[in-house]
Amino acid sequence: MAEWKDIAPFIEGMAGLSDIAFCACGPDGVLVYASGSMPGILGRGGQGGSGLKKISDISPGLDDVLAAVARDVKVPRSEFTVQTASGERRVLSCTAAPAKGAGTGPLAVFVLHDITRFRDGSGKGEWQAIIDSLEDGYYECDLEGTFTVANSALNRITGYKAEELIGKNYTSFYAPEDAKQVYTIYHEVFVTGSPARLINFKGITKSGIRKSIEGSVSPIRDEKGVIRGFRGILRDLSDKTRIDKELLRARKLEAIGIMAGGIAHDYNNALTAVLGNISLAKMEADPANASMMEYLNDAELASMKAVDLTRRLSTFARGGKPERSVVDCSDTIRSTASTVLSGYAGTCDVLIHNDLWKVDIDEFQIGQVITYILNNAVESMSPPGHITIAVENVVVEQEESRHELSLQPGNFVRISISDTGVGIPPEEINNIFDPYYSTKEMASGMGLATSYAIIKRHHGYIDVRSTPEKGSMFILYLPVVQ
Repeated sequence: MAEWKDIAPFIEGMAGLSDIAFCACGPDGVLVYASGSMPGILGRGGQGGSGLKKISDISPGLDDVLAAVARDVKVPRSEFTVQTASGERRVLSCTAAPAKGAGTGPLAVFVLHDITRFRDGSGKGEWQAIIDSLEDGYYECDLEGTFTVANSALNRITGYKAEELIGKNYTSFYAPEDAKQVYTIYHEVFVTGSPARLINFKGITKSGIRKSIEGSVSPIRDEKGVIRGFRGILRDLSDKTRIDKELLRARKLEAIGIMAGGIAHDYNNALTAVLGNISLAKMEADPANASMMEYLNDAELASMKAVDLTRRLSTFARGGKPERSVVDCSDTIRSTASTVLSGYAGTCDVLIHNDLWKVDIDEFQIGQVITYILNNAVESMSPPGHITIAVENVVVEQEESRHELSLQPGNFVRISISDTGVGIPPEEINNIFDPYYSTKEMASGMGLATSYAIIKRHHGYIDVRSTPEKGSMFILYLPVVQ
């Protein structure tokens, strides 16, 4: 086989015919050859690829292309952008394939073509502009499942830049538990030649976020009708899933509200009669009859707890709207913590920022929220545990959305309640605000659902962060009085 120096004049002649450059590198990415047209293609001046040491010096994304070539995969076409010395943005098309030079061992040969003018005119640039206008992700891949074409929507869905995604295998995007089933679908399309659908799959973005994905797979055929790859659409269902879950949660809360509104009034009337008669019985009973007085006190205490239960249920009813007042919530937080943690074997730090902004809240309802969270914290820890309550003024500059609530930009008082308990498993953390959802035996699953409803009615925001075996932190945002 000829040495590179023997064929270099021929390659240089080809490169001079159009906006094409050639280069070759070893498995380590170190360039062993770059055509004289390379600096002109890159817009960096100089001769003979001056200043280029490794393939990644041209574009970091070419490392992924090199990795594909190292697996003996021919990369039919990928695109990436470079910036010239003058700041001009150029679009380059790259084709790469494995080769072997005499005495040099395995090599990867790259052909680079400046297609900037096509991106702004006709041909491939027009096709790319069309697929970039799609809201759903469009892809093409070879028979090995390596992406060769991707539109901007797919880059957004996966979190990878265009030059990063091209040359990657589909297995780098799908969740490991789904990859085998996705392969089966691609294989079926290859065998039957008929399109297929991808339904209910999980995609993992570059940052590790899991998304609900659906899409399609169709064969790509050459001029002889032979299948040479696949194309299809991928759709991010995360927003749809979030909206559906919010609607389901709202319907559950509405059902509870209807029930609570129907029974709260009559139930309170009945409890008023019970408590009144217990008070009369205590007045008539002989104080020396200790057993009788103990029974009456227990009955009175149980009835008071029932009254509190009706107030909790009324939170979901129309009559449970917040009865607001403009307050400094630090007193509410201190008194609630003192009451809930009375007799608590562990420790608690209450850290409240000086000059706390005032908020427009229903103190009783916000006290309920803090009570639920503190009780959960105590139950999650083996004694002695430690609880930290931090309250501070914050300015939110960017919108944030989790658990179907949206935190809008603005001024807030943030209340963070953290514990050192067992934490919440990742698969359960998105469900903890659902009505009736509970991981504890003999629990109603209403505490955090009530908290969610209260914070939502206050136009605030609630979030939770947790690491199993390391504890949890619940974060409340209460809007500041303007």
